[in-house]
Amino acid sequence: MKRFKSVSKKKKIQRKIIIFLLEIIISLLIVIFIKNNFKLSESKIKYLTYSYLGKMERKKEMIKNEIKVFNERAPNVYIYNTHQTEKYAYNKVNSYNLDYDVYFASFILKSYLNDFGILSTVEDEKVSKVLSDKGLTYKDSYIASRYLLERAKENNNDLKYYIDLHRDSATYEMTTCHYDGKSYAKILFVLGMEFEGYGENEKMINYLNEKLKSINPCLSRGVSKKSGKGVNGIYNEDFDKNLILIEVGGQYNNIIEVSNTLEIFAKILSLYINEDSNEKT
Repeated sequence: MKRFKSVSKKKKIQRKIIIFLLEIIISLLIVIFIKNNFKLSESKIKYLTYSYLGKMERKKEMIKNEIKVFNERAPNVYIYNTHQTEKYAYNKVNSYNLDYDVYFASFILKSYLNDFGILSTVEDEKVSKVLSDKGLTYKDSYIASRYLLERAKENNNDLKYYIDLHRDSATYEMTTCHYDGKSYAKILFVLGMEFEGYGENEKMINYLNEKLKSINPCLSRGVSKKSGKGVNGIYNEDFDKNLILIEVGGQYNNIIEVSNTLEIFAKILSLYINEDSNEKT
């Protein structure tokens, strides 16, 4: 069984390397297309080039690190999206079928966490497939993601922290802040209050929220506490005290604003994990 899992992981890494190489080619073609078809300043073209190739470089390092730690230790952060199809703002790149959605954002978070020395994994099975297989509908999405949570934990007992990444549907003004010359997609923490022990999840949320505000005072939209008629009230946060739901920006935010925010969020999450680990040792 261990040998089978080892071969399976090697194949996954090989696939990631192939995808990485393809993405480099696609990224360069996109930059060339934009340069030839749109009137942009040289500095803007350089920015786009840097943006694309910078992401590729981070992904390359991520793949290298995955190969390095492949047989050393398993990830302890599980990133998933109950509503995988929530999309961010439309842009010209979308014409290449490169959708910027919360699933895409999850890999950005994974990459930044890796930069801070935290290994994570992103759930890649479609929630829609789970819903279909189990005869459920979209309103049962949290049941489907619960199944994925349980399966992930069963397959990797080292998982200790769980992030359900969403985006909001509020206005651009509500979900965006500008600080130190950069634009960010604001973060809203969502806390379900209809289960015993929600106070433990609240401790993690409060820590992250305060750290977020200390780094960028305009970045947090605070904590939305949910209970009563018409809301879920649990959001699977009863699964583990270190499971939280965050809404990063909204439908009008672009992926650069989201990425700017996730870099800071990865930093504060890594601080929480390191402090939490030190307390347990």
